[in-house]
Amino acid sequence: MPSWTIHLVNARDQLGPHAELIRQACAEAESHMAAVAPPMALDIVVSGGRPEGGSLLVSGHCYEPGVIGLRIDLSPTHAGENLRWELLKSLFHEAHHALRWEGPGYGSTLGGALVSEGLAQRFVHEMMDCPPEPFEVAVPVSTCEAYRPHALARFDDADYDHEGWFFGAAAIPNWLGYTLGKRMVDRFLAAHPQMTALRLAHADAAVFRQTLVSPF
Repeated sequence: MPSWTIHLVNARDQLGPHAELIRQACAEAESHMAAVAPPMALDIVVSGGRPEGGSLLVSGHCYEPGVIGLRIDLSPTHAGENLRWELLKSLFHEAHHALRWEGPGYGSTLGGALVSEGLAQRFVHEMMDCPPEPFEVAVPVSTCEAYRPHALARFDDADYDHEGWFFGAAAIPNWLGYTLGKRMVDRFLAAHPQMTALRLAHADAAVFRQTLVSPF
């Protein structure tokens, strides 16, 4: 039966104080995922260091099928229940990406990336009762509206600036893509209450284009 395999980047024992908690959080997330989705064989690679975004305790990525990477802040104050909670949120977010890799993939266009990130974060809220993450409310509605026509025009653009749209560049605010993607998915699900982020894991990104047609 497929299972999650944990790999700690820990040759110098930098993860030592947190190793058992990391394993427990991964086991907990895997158990919850098994209750709602088909089992997946996943490698979970965990390292210490500064997470992406700076203010996050845990960041993650899923760049290919079957592999999730997590990076955690090893500051002494970031331990115990707080770390477990942040690990679970990141694991669920990246697990949705992993589900999507089993279908259409993350997406090579701006629209695909916006949809994948919006769905993944919406899935976190389906699995956990937690407040919004900083990156999903990073900019106000007015800013999302200002960029909405640009996102619609470049929805199928494979030559988009991923770093700029998601981590800020020049005039583009940090985390705009995450906030805009989440708003798109929220709008879609409000119009289709019978659907969930889990059920939409393999949906074509084009289905969500309509969410950018009218003002927010």
